[in-house]
Amino acid sequence: MAANRFQPKDGRLLAVVLLLIVLMLVYLVGIHWWFVAPQLQISSDMGDLREQQLRFRQTTAEKPEIEKRLAQVKAYEQGNQAFLSETDSNAASAALIQRLKQAMGGKDDKRCQNVSTQSFTGGEEELYKRVTVQARLKCDLEPLAAILYDLENGKPYLFVDQVMIYKQQSYTPPGANAVQVPLDVRFNLSGYLRQPGKVK
Repeated sequence: MAANRFQPKDGRLLAVVLLLIVLMLVYLVGIHWWFVAPQLQISSDMGDLREQQLRFRQTTAEKPEIEKRLAQVKAYEQGNQAFLSETDSNAASAALIQRLKQAMGGKDDKRCQNVSTQSFTGGEEELYKRVTVQARLKCDLEPLAAILYDLENGKPYLFVDQVMIYKQQSYTPPGANAVQVPLDVRFNLSGYLRQPGKVK
């Protein structure tokens, strides 16, 4: 009775299933990996290349507009008064010292004096080249405030930082009128050249 379980139609079905499995294995091993997969990869690469070509074509078409905008930016930068007009650090340092003298020009010499100014090199590298002058003044508070305001609110843009103010102590004998001693003021005066600083 066990032999009657397998009938010819079952054997045919099993043979067809086995044949399909063998054909799929032959296709995968013999055809797909050798012929179809490379063609699919080539087709994908061609699609990527077409997209790149389209992007390059669009960028090329925008070239005149980009050049026009670049020319506008360059023209604006050339006319930008935020930067020092000098081309090297030494000339810029001299211009900063001259600018400080101009800011002190209308002040009373008894109330505000320039003790020393000197160029300062060093400090952190920035996007644009920074030029710094160290200044020391003997100055009363009122003219000092006017000088600092004048320096920081003109053009080209100047920056005052590292301000140190010392009040000199003086002995006044009893009964004598107190003499006002000017403040000892030290600060850095900086501006930027239209030159790139260190590239990070």
